[in-house]
Amino acid sequence: MISPYELLLTADFVYTDQARNAVRYPIRHARQQAWQSPVNQISEQLFDGRYAFLYYYEAWISEPITIYFKVKLPDLHLSYPLLGEQQIEGSRLDVPFDFSLLPGRGCYFYLPCGSYSLQLPIGRHILIGFVVDAGMFRPPAMHSFAFIEHLIQAKKEGSPLPLCAVAFRADPITVQYLLQVFVRLNPNTLDNEQLLLAHLIFLINLSRLHFLAEYGPAQHLAQRAQHALEHLIRHAGAQAHIQEVAQLLGTSPANLSREYRRYWDKRIQDERNRLLLDHIEQVVWRYEKQATAAYEMGFAGPSELNRFIHKMTGLTTGQFKTYVQEKLHL
Repeated sequence: MISPYELLLTADFVYTDQARNAVRYPIRHARQQAWQSPVNQISEQLFDGRYAFLYYYEAWISEPITIYFKVKLPDLHLSYPLLGEQQIEGSRLDVPFDFSLLPGRGCYFYLPCGSYSLQLPIGRHILIGFVVDAGMFRPPAMHSFAFIEHLIQAKKEGSPLPLCAVAFRADPITVQYLLQVFVRLNPNTLDNEQLLLAHLIFLINLSRLHFLAEYGPAQHLAQRAQHALEHLIRHAGAQAHIQEVAQLLGTSPANLSREYRRYWDKRIQDERNRLLLDHIEQVVWRYEKQATAAYEMGFAGPSELNRFIHKMTGLTTGQFKTYVQEKLHL
């Protein structure tokens, strides 16, 4: 993927390979650059995943500044401003369009070609963003993302006007998921593009959960837990735990378990195991080696995978794989 924008810094910034400050969250194998003025520093990390583009900017601002960037390709952006306690104001220079990046809030943007500015107040700021392929939003899944439908339509129509969606909560657990992307990226493997895309899809689904919790129709905690559990299992497999679901929903594991059983008349741990077995059934037949399959599904190794399958079905991993292949006529 070609970089969809170009950062335009003022003449008092100079490139440096010995920056005064190190970035808070390094991205493995990302292209890294830094610029310094007498009082400020901006560091950049970029990772091109071909089907997904990841950018990271960290700024140490001692004197307020305005930075400029030129968008060269019209695209959707999913952005997360971190660290700073003040909002960052932005604008399009040639048409009326103002926006704000709010602390602890994520947001989607459609940015067509043009020149833009960001006003950085004093402090340390981090902006993490993904360029999102609008083509991944197709019916009927599109109905689940009505809150950004106007952005997707604008991208597909090539609208010259920028747009933004309502900001959603980007809590500490969202930061944890972002960091998982940073440490697992590796351009030396053939499945690296798939990895970045899978993490991006998970973050998009997570943004929907946060949006619905704030702006959607009221749902019981157990209903939201069901949706969260499904997404976590698809993303992390055996690494998805009830404690993580509770943290995502802002409650305690004990309260979540109690409310889940009261609403659905079943234990949330049993539902977690059922969804995990369904996930294994969809994945296990793709891998020749059990060790590879176990790792891809979040297990520590083949033994742990085998114990789980045997507990749930009475079959070994090999027998279960044969059962799935026969079921799918493979």
